[in-house]
Amino acid sequence: MALRKKVFITYTILIILPLLAISFIVHVIFSTSKINDITINTENSIKQFNNSLDLMIEDAARSSLSILYNRELLDILKEYDENTYGLYKNHRHTTAFSLFLSGIIYDKKQIHGIHVFTNNGQIFSHMDNYSVTNRVYLPNEEWYTAAKEAQGSWVIYSEELPVYYLRNDKKMMSIVRLIRDPIDKKNIGVIKVDFSPDYLTQLTDQLISDDWKIASNGILLINKRNSHLLEKCITNQSWILDEETQEDYFCVTNTSNKTNIQVSNIIPKQKIYKEIIEFDKLLLILIFIFLIISLVLSYYTSNHLLRPLETLKNQIKGMQKSPTFNEINMQYDGEVAVLSGAYNNLLAEIKELVEEIYELNSRNAEAEYKALQSRMDPHFIFNTLESINMTALKRRQFDISDMITELGKLIRYRLKNDDQLVTLQDELDFCWIYLSIMKQRMMDNLIVHHEIDHKVIQTKVPKYIIQPLIENALIHGKDDSPLTLVVRVERKKDCIHICVSDNGVGISPQKLRCLYNQMNDSATTECSSEKSTDQHSGIALVNIQKRLNLIFGEEGNLVIDSKRFKGTMITITIPVKEGEYID
Repeated sequence: MALRKKVFITYTILIILPLLAISFIVHVIFSTSKINDITINTENSIKQFNNSLDLMIEDAARSSLSILYNRELLDILKEYDENTYGLYKNHRHTTAFSLFLSGIIYDKKQIHGIHVFTNNGQIFSHMDNYSVTNRVYLPNEEWYTAAKEAQGSWVIYSEELPVYYLRNDKKMMSIVRLIRDPIDKKNIGVIKVDFSPDYLTQLTDQLISDDWKIASNGILLINKRNSHLLEKCITNQSWILDEETQEDYFCVTNTSNKTNIQVSNIIPKQKIYKEIIEFDKLLLILIFIFLIISLVLSYYTSNHLLRPLETLKNQIKGMQKSPTFNEINMQYDGEVAVLSGAYNNLLAEIKELVEEIYELNSRNAEAEYKALQSRMDPHFIFNTLESINMTALKRRQFDISDMITELGKLIRYRLKNDDQLVTLQDELDFCWIYLSIMKQRMMDNLIVHHEIDHKVIQTKVPKYIIQPLIENALIHGKDDSPLTLVVRVERKKDCIHICVSDNGVGISPQKLRCLYNQMNDSATTECSSEKSTDQHSGIALVNIQKRLNLIFGEEGNLVIDSKRFKGTMITITIPVKEGEYID
């Protein structure tokens, strides 16, 4: 498959899959959040509605008790007993009850009417004679029977069209209570408080759906629409299936702990998911737009950006079949031009490397030939030294013999060990041999002290890093006075510090700057004279610094601390890891 097709397919998949995953996650989060919000809002609305009903019922119940504290009205009710059925209401009695009941209902929008029924069926009300009848036959009224069974407790009751209203076409919900004489406990009438249907409608406007019902102790008081579904709404937050329409409804109920009034509300699933469906439509439109954009970008990327790369690939394949090195000539801009230029540069470097390797092989062959010729040179040197040593011993010149012996050790150390790293013990032994020879020459003018931490003597260090520092101190540090040389090796944390110090003439500030510049590959023209006059010490220090950096990186370091006529101290820092030294 071509690279363009691979990129097109990959790019499209990388766009579509995350986009679909994000869309699905957003849909789930939004749907769950929306359903939770609707459920919480519905429950809060029902609870608030139920609380309003509780307050309305409790207020009506208190109002129905107020007549018991008016002795005048109680005495009036006693005059209208069951045996005086044909007795008509006295105008004075009507006025007294009208004033009393009007005072109770004053500024209470939730109450439609409050009426007192005597035992013989007479009605005392705050309303005029054009609104209510004068008499009602109580034994025919179910609410009267319910009030008698309650024995003075209030009863909530609902009826379609109360018979005592002359102008009413709405279902009423009421509070009914028997009026009993506080003295002899005899039944002297009934008080009935009718709630305003308009007020109840205003309360139900806060519900999420118009499908609601109000029940008490399982008895339906009042409802609106879908009564057959509301009968199934028993468990809070449950789903109900309408078998006729096959639609689902969400049931939310709440029962008051005070009045035992149960309010139920059912919400069509379509209403709950309406905003979710609209959101999903918007989400699908956005997915489609982004998909079109991704396809266009994929096509552009694969067709316009990768076509030059494919051409470049074909030219490189063509070069693989040719035994000669041919440069790529392409008329493109941007990254492709950079790639073709880089390939041409790489091709030129390969040509140079081939030539260098050819020359290197020739030189290696010549070096191997010379190495075969020089294998006998070390044997010749040691044989010569042995002859000189034997001659010195015969002439009893033991100092010369010792120096020849030490010199042989130095030569053997240089010849026998080709490793890049040696133990610190071997490097120090080599230095002590060198100092022994120099001690024979300088006698009392050389004083040597050493402080060696023997816990680190088996640590691997670069070869020939201490002896050049000692040699520099002996050559460049001495004057007419004796030279004191101190070699100190110690471990600090994760590093070994090798310090070589002397009390010699020191290094001038200019020369010290030049040494640091040489070690950092930043030597300037002002150092040319210093470099020419003191080249060997500078080369030795630069060589040590370079080897430390190559082997240990930036953790390997060489520091020079010197003051004119006060001596010089050179410190080498070598990092070590746990387990690289022997206690």
